[in-house]
Amino acid sequence: MSLSKQMIIFIASMLVIVLLGTFLLNLNNTRSFLEAQLQSHAQDTATSLGLSLSSVADPEDPSSMETMINAVFDRGYYSHITLIDVDEQLIYERANPQEIEGIPQWFIQLISIKAPDATALIQSGWIPVGTLTVQSHPGYAYIELWKTAINLLIWFGLATLIATGLAIYALKVMLKPLKKMEKQAEAIVRKEYLLQDTLPSTIEFKRVVSAMNAMVHKMKEVFERDAQNAEKLQKMAYQDSVTGMSNRLHFEMNVDALLDDQTEATAGAIFLLRIDGLKELNDRFGYLIGDKLVKMLADKMRAELHSKEALYARLNGTELIAVLPSLAGKNVKAPAEAVQASVPEILAELKADDAPVTLLAGLVDYQPGDQRGQLLSKLDFAISEGHDKQLGVCFYGHEENEVDQHGEAWNDILTSAINEQRFVLFQQSAYDANRQVHDQELLIRLKDTNGHIHSAGYFMPAVAELNLMESIDRLVIELALQHLQKRPQSDLGCLAINLTESVIENDTFQQWLLTILKGVRPNTLAFEMTETMISHNKAQTWPLIEKLKSLSFSFGIDHFGSHFTNMNYLQELRPNYIKLDAAFTKAIERDEQTQNYVSSLCEMCHSLDIQIIAMSVENEAQISAFNELGIQHFQGYYYGAPKPL
Repeated sequence: MSLSKQMIIFIASMLVIVLLGTFLLNLNNTRSFLEAQLQSHAQDTATSLGLSLSSVADPEDPSSMETMINAVFDRGYYSHITLIDVDEQLIYERANPQEIEGIPQWFIQLISIKAPDATALIQSGWIPVGTLTVQSHPGYAYIELWKTAINLLIWFGLATLIATGLAIYALKVMLKPLKKMEKQAEAIVRKEYLLQDTLPSTIEFKRVVSAMNAMVHKMKEVFERDAQNAEKLQKMAYQDSVTGMSNRLHFEMNVDALLDDQTEATAGAIFLLRIDGLKELNDRFGYLIGDKLVKMLADKMRAELHSKEALYARLNGTELIAVLPSLAGKNVKAPAEAVQASVPEILAELKADDAPVTLLAGLVDYQPGDQRGQLLSKLDFAISEGHDKQLGVCFYGHEENEVDQHGEAWNDILTSAINEQRFVLFQQSAYDANRQVHDQELLIRLKDTNGHIHSAGYFMPAVAELNLMESIDRLVIELALQHLQKRPQSDLGCLAINLTESVIENDTFQQWLLTILKGVRPNTLAFEMTETMISHNKAQTWPLIEKLKSLSFSFGIDHFGSHFTNMNYLQELRPNYIKLDAAFTKAIERDEQTQNYVSSLCEMCHSLDIQIIAMSVENEAQISAFNELGIQHFQGYYYGAPKPL
């Protein structure tokens, strides 16, 4: 029972006791008063009637006395008037046998009203004739006492209700800070940091609220410090201090993950920019101008080669590189040339027009399965060839794919595959340390007309270019729901669906998704978005995430840590889990900085009850390395290749 209910019951009990005591006291006083009135009434009648009877007293002829007694008895309300002689023989008596009407019998039995007798001596001269006895009838007294009891009960009942209502209101107001403290405590359990800005006026509550606020503030500082430490370690390990781009380590980690044909990555292009003459610029104008030049070139590269999933890095003092997934080199050449042509303008802005600085650029296509060393060698060759032949940005073309990814034929291929239901779902499970399934991530596959299965990296670039992403997303969701309807009810495995930007760009699609999910058991589906999508489209993604969470569906962040973001958003968004980018798995065994960053990330996420899943694990050594840092969930080819759903 709550404290407020206990206090209300206590106050109401005390009030009832006080009012009941007051009621009984008033009732007893009223009864005593009425008994005194009955005695006075009887005594007055006996005295006055006795004097009247004495004036006509005649034992031999009592008719005159009877007449006077009848006259008095008929005018008043008496139980009896009795006249006896000196020998105690009855001369005359009038009695009223009428019972008391309109009063409950239990009330008469419960409260006894005594009507005392009053006597008067009847004389004829100096000779005693007899004794007159008068007793008032208690009926009127009971009626008055009953009315008084009813009025008191009504008044006390109203007083009790009013007082109880006021007590409830007063307690509600006084205990309002306690409710807020309860919410504060519940928020702390959920790892949320809620402060009470307005302190209560009650001294005791004020002290407690101040202490709670201090504790919450301290816990918030601890989390923010952990988040800042994680960000600091991430930047120290992976970020170039001059350009804000990734450093060589981060570049190598991410490129190795993109080139791994087991990570479902798509093909793309790589652009390398080499600054020739940077040493001479530093010698003549100072390193500050040299750093500004590199910084401005990096900004120009990001602006011209803008891509949501792009990776920008500084390989060394003179080389900047951009990795552009899902883009073909031939489509990137024009903006790449704009970057190369920007150096005169930048030098003019730096007032170093005569500096002997030139930009050498190379461009190459890549696809999963390529080797990082070979791609960098091709870029070096492209730069050398472009410099020798003064070709500007030299494009080292990749061999054509089985099907031209950007040709018109893709539209027919994808449309027929959808119509003929040749898209199928595969799944790859994430496991905990005890090999219990955490979720089954769904992967879309295309079955061609020859029956060969192709991963998403084969057709997704064409899907994006042809604006068919919404159709594929709908297809994945529909296939997942069909599977849920067919599988046994006892199978409680959770299917994880990756949502793309199509769901936030199309309100109709989003509404369709939320409507269709209302009939689905929450523990059977989870939804994931990439960290880039969440951070770049907060205004669109966060409301959708909250709606999914309100329907009790789990939510996870995919490819976490691949970009530099403010970690504080985790406390506000509160995903159920995050999936580390596959790049961390490539470096977790050998790189101490990666281990330090993942360790700090684990501490922060554990404080928020956010599970971390290591992706693309391939061997026991990687699992052991993650285990030592506190990660207990894993997904990758170590547990087996993706299987048909």
